[in-house]
Amino acid sequence: MSNSAINTNELTTLFTADTPLIDVRAPIEFMQGSLPGSVNLPILNNEERALVGTTYKHQGSEAAVRLGHKMISGKIKQERLQQWLSFIQQHPSAVLYCFRGGQRSKITQQWLRDVGVNRPLITGGYKQARQFLINAIEQFSANHSLLIITGPTGSGKTRLIQQISSCYPTLDIEALACHRGSAFGSMSVPQPTQVDFENQLAVNLLKLKQGNQPDPVVVEDESRNTGRVYLPASFFEHMRHSAIIWVDEPLETRVDSIFEDYILATPIGQALQARRGTQQLSSATEIQTILNQHALLLFDKYANALQAISKKLGGVRFQEISQDLENARSSFVNRNEIQANKIWIEKLVKYYYDPLYLGSLQRRQVNPVFKGSRQAVMDYLLARQA
Repeated sequence: MSNSAINTNELTTLFTADTPLIDVRAPIEFMQGSLPGSVNLPILNNEERALVGTTYKHQGSEAAVRLGHKMISGKIKQERLQQWLSFIQQHPSAVLYCFRGGQRSKITQQWLRDVGVNRPLITGGYKQARQFLINAIEQFSANHSLLIITGPTGSGKTRLIQQISSCYPTLDIEALACHRGSAFGSMSVPQPTQVDFENQLAVNLLKLKQGNQPDPVVVEDESRNTGRVYLPASFFEHMRHSAIIWVDEPLETRVDSIFEDYILATPIGQALQARRGTQQLSSATEIQTILNQHALLLFDKYANALQAISKKLGGVRFQEISQDLENARSSFVNRNEIQANKIWIEKLVKYYYDPLYLGSLQRRQVNPVFKGSRQAVMDYLLARQA
């Protein structure tokens, strides 16, 4: 990479190396989508950008540049320059970009040079890098094979993929989407924007191409949408035409798995385990405080998720599962007991998720290359690599 510009043919190296990026666009632009590894340190804030844009529209480029320099001068200029310098001091390999690699990144680059700091900018800026990442997804879909792990809810597909990641290249779509894919699957961190999700997917695919492991890439079976983000058409169609392995676990095992993920792995489950001596907190009072803080939020979250699928469940089953959920809430509030959650989880799986899943497989006419328990699938995959 040169000291002045990063060209398109260098973007793979830029992204796969997790290069720190300084996005000098306005915050409103950054929030709509950014390049992976970016921090927003704008040269113009939202209001300043709007004024410069209006001036450009009515008076031309030179007038807009003059206004920008006039607004960003003196103390304001020094404050913004110091932000860039502080970040570069912590991340010496940082690279600059604006929307098209034009005035904003070039002026930023020059101001840094004026104080003895040389950092390159991305040629073509965000727009060109974004197109590069879109192309990367399409190229991967056309040139690399996938192996899809499917199975009913609670089969442990995500765990399986994590366990084989040392033997196979893998892709965790739910982790990229910050969502488990169901009505109950929201996580504590917010989902990315659609643009950020696609950009991060592309970078992960670029990293897989850079690795030494051969195809196929193992991916969990997902619908087009994961929460409110969706897979690009080329990649989703590639998944739908890829070989499939079916993880088949009994209902009881799947209920236990869901219970572990959605109850035991939450703050209330962790606090109860601490109370029972599996973890150490400072006092029983601290444990109870955690329980009180998180219990109401968790049960309300699940009640809202249940309400969201009420029409698909039907009135009678919705009311039945709602009452089971309320009973589980009461058991927790009154006795700190959480096993009652397995009742509503089992009914939700039987009444909603299993019919939904099996109906989808029937419509797709899935013909798996292998079907078995999670351990059997694990043995099969390892044998393929032997």
